[in-house]
Amino acid sequence: EYEEFLPLDTRAVRELRAVFECLGSEGCYLGPESNRPSYSPVEIPNNKVTRTEKVGSGCYSNLTKRPLKTGFPHLDAYGEARKAIAFSSMDGYYRQLRTERKRRDVTRRTSMSSGPSTVRVGGEPSDVDGAARDAVRCLEHSMIIVAGEKSIYRCVISPMSSQSRDDGSISRECKKALIDSYSHVVSAIVDRTMDIIEGCYFKEGGLGVSTSSGNPETGDPPVGVRSAASAAAGGFRLLDGVRMLGPSLAKLCELSDSKSDDINNAGSIAASLCISIHRTSVKNTARTLENVAKAIQNTSIDSIDARVAAISSDVVRAIRLLFPFASAYKTVTKRRALPWDPKIGDDASDIDELLRFIINRLLSAFQKKVLSSDFNQTEFSAMGPFFMINNCYYLQEHLGPGCVKNSVDKDEQCVLDKPWFVDKIGKIFEAEKAKYLSHWEVLNRHLTAVDKKDLTYQKQSKKDGQLLTLESGRLIKTRFSGFNEDFEKTYADHKMLPVNDQKLREILQNDVRRVFAPRYTRFFEQYSKIQFSKKNQDDYLKYPPSTINNMLNDLYETL
Repeated sequence: EYEEFLPLDTRAVRELRAVFECLGSEGCYLGPESNRPSYSPVEIPNNKVTRTEKVGSGCYSNLTKRPLKTGFPHLDAYGEARKAIAFSSMDGYYRQLRTERKRRDVTRRTSMSSGPSTVRVGGEPSDVDGAARDAVRCLEHSMIIVAGEKSIYRCVISPMSSQSRDDGSISRECKKALIDSYSHVVSAIVDRTMDIIEGCYFKEGGLGVSTSSGNPETGDPPVGVRSAASAAAGGFRLLDGVRMLGPSLAKLCELSDSKSDDINNAGSIAASLCISIHRTSVKNTARTLENVAKAIQNTSIDSIDARVAAISSDVVRAIRLLFPFASAYKTVTKRRALPWDPKIGDDASDIDELLRFIINRLLSAFQKKVLSSDFNQTEFSAMGPFFMINNCYYLQEHLGPGCVKNSVDKDEQCVLDKPWFVDKIGKIFEAEKAKYLSHWEVLNRHLTAVDKKDLTYQKQSKKDGQLLTLESGRLIKTRFSGFNEDFEKTYADHKMLPVNDQKLREILQNDVRRVFAPRYTRFFEQYSKIQFSKKNQDDYLKYPPSTINNMLNDLYETL
């Protein structure tokens, strides 16, 4: 549905109607027939309108700038006059929306007293969504303007071809001129709308900026994951608007209501521009999706410790932004092949294929970081596995089946409960956790039992506090001292490892306990009763199980 709008008052419409009724189709000529203006149609190459003007210039194609030459001066005058008014109405509405959006953005940024700013390429992520919404509003407003122009046309111009007259009195050239004059008016509206839509993709969405090198001419940095995801979500929102409103706009741009007419505006500029709106929206939305994948691939993980990388948060946000637009994604894949989904039409996959590709790109970035020189991959280094544990757990908690209860905003829940996500991330998490826990296995090599045959005492009398011989005591001393030394080193290396989630911290602490604590408790209870050192017994027994348990409770640094 669209709003009825009449851009002229009733009196002006009546006067114009009377003038055009008097002029008719032939009465406009005041001179001899040889002096009549010739008909100069606008040729559209291959019935396909392409961009010839700069993005944001206010015009998409120079075809709409050409003067109207129908061979009927009164129709030319009508078309040029209404075109100027219609264009200024569309342009003024867009400028008003843009001014209001900028005012809101200034207010929002002023209210933000602290916190890191988002990466800006042409516009902040919030700007892209606002620009996309404004572009859809402009598309809807263009329908209102076109509907108003169509109402004026039917009231003023249509009486020239009234069915009450003899059909033979209206020439074929006049009928064609009527269609061209109407198309000339509405094409300016659709053309301006087209430029607004593409401007959202290129200016606010940063579609023309490289994901690896940025834009050297303007100094814009490379497109980051957040900006690329915002542009893709904005593209989906725009495409949804085009899908819903585009057919209605195309119908309004049609002049003839009869399908049997041999003269229609199927090849007019307005009709071609309506087709181009859908075609370019699909193309540009596909490019924004490709930019998301490229941004993940080109983004370097600068973190030098094992905490959750910023790219993980960016990818979670990207998936949450793109997840609701399943229908718009099908519109893209129906007409355009994508690197991760080469099939088109009904054979194309759904949006899960895109989300899987994004996750795989993220995991590849993780592996690249783990293998980089930033993580010192020595024999006892746990940085790499711990980095994978943190990031995989973050993905599970924010995108997996458990994210529903953890989500703050229930309206923007995104649950990836398919096996390709749950099983894959779960397997990687368990595998990396096993690698990490292996660093604590070194403690168990000291907790071996001593054969009773090797335990001899200095005195044969069996009394409490009986002291072992030097050789026998050394067997137990070696085990306790080895455990103490390795425990102190391992604990010092792992104590300050960062953990972003308190629940994960408790899980890892309990897993570490299960690796060696039960065995150490049995070992300590068995051999602490034996006096294996005459002077330094307490030094060897400085870590009773209760102390170990308390120290493990302080393991890891929570961010």
